[in-house]
Amino acid sequence: MKNEKCKVQKSKAVAIVLMSLLALSTAVISVDAHMPGAKAPPEFELEPIVITDDGTEIEITIDDITEYHGGICVCGGCAFRASQLGISEIWGGEIPARDDIRIVSRLPTPGSRDCFQYVTGTGPGMETKTKGEYEIILPDGTEITNMSNKNLKVVSKGNTPGNFRFDVCRKSTGECFEVVVKEGVFPGDFFELRKKVKFGIPENATSEEKALFKSGWEETREKFLTSPDYELFEGVEEPEEEEPDVMGGAIFFSILVTGLILLLALVYSRKEAT
Repeated sequence: MKNEKCKVQKSKAVAIVLMSLLALSTAVISVDAHMPGAKAPPEFELEPIVITDDGTEIEITIDDITEYHGGICVCGGCAFRASQLGISEIWGGEIPARDDIRIVSRLPTPGSRDCFQYVTGTGPGMETKTKGEYEIILPDGTEITNMSNKNLKVVSKGNTPGNFRFDVCRKSTGECFEVVVKEGVFPGDFFELRKKVKFGIPENATSEEKALFKSGWEETREKFLTSPDYELFEGVEEPEEEEPDVMGGAIFFSILVTGLILLLALVYSRKEAT
């Protein structure tokens, strides 16, 4: 009887361990599903997006987007930076109200969707007092109303650099700023490799092509997390470096030399007097 009881307890223990391992592996897969085998992003620091929700000021960090989406990917990083830039260009030093924000994206991907829905408060499971607006309208004018992961995966097969364009608008004034990712941010073969690796179009990717795409994906994600706006987006000017004040330095040096000469002259004249 004791042996049977021990066997039952052991079986339960084994079952619990197996279930735990299964849950852990599922969690790892969900986090790593964007790019299996991708290395962790480098250390980076991004300023939060600051908005108000029914008068309450809130900060939206890249960590919030990562947690909501289930990982940090190329599209999520791009969408976060695009939101930052667009809000800065339209509102300047003001803090926008969430329900005054409208974002129109040409990019049909879950990562960008989750970021823009989080910013506008339109995502599932979000508890907000106010909501902005978020739409996906493809470059050819097609509006995507079914934003499920399954449908976006189908629609995104033909993504090109032309999809990485986003309108950030102030509803109250109608003013918009189009955020456009610069040519060269993505490696030249990024989208062709993406089709092969993710969709098997026009044929399945080789192991070499998979490794090349993973490397390009990591590199592009890093750019969106660490590069300045002027390297990522069109229409953003590189800040001018402050030139050394040569004239001021020359004047100071002249005053210094003149002062020394006068001091020496004074000392010499006193010696002569004595």
